[in-house]
Amino acid sequence: MKKLIAFVLALVCVLGLAGCSAQKEYAIRIVVPAGSQGEFFYSDEEISPRKSRLEIKSIDLAEDADFILKPVDETQENAYECTNFPKGEPMLIDVKKGAWYKIGIAMENPTDEDIVVVFHVVNTKIRVR
Repeated sequence: MKKLIAFVLALVCVLGLAGCSAQKEYAIRIVVPAGSQGEFFYSDEEISPRKSRLEIKSIDLAEDADFILKPVDETQENAYECTNFPKGEPMLIDVKKGAWYKIGIAMENPTDEDIVVVFHVVNTKIRVR
């Protein structure tokens, strides 16, 4: 009976620790409103890389869209812009570890419906402002 109780407690501990692991990948969504003419639109979420290199990818981004990684803090002047974001391939960007950024895109949407562009970021912290 003692062995059974010890086994159950050990199993509960293992399952509890497995559930406490940090999420590795997040999906960041940006909505491009219907009828937009190519101005920048930003995510509601802010990201903070856990390392000095950010891995980000998107399969939804149009080829003629511009991408920007904009610092949230005004004291940091570097924005990372890219005009040829590799569709479906991860892009590695050297960033300041621990700084907060917003993802932005500039693209046209001549349709009558909003377009949602999804970016996948790896090994970051997320906050919504």
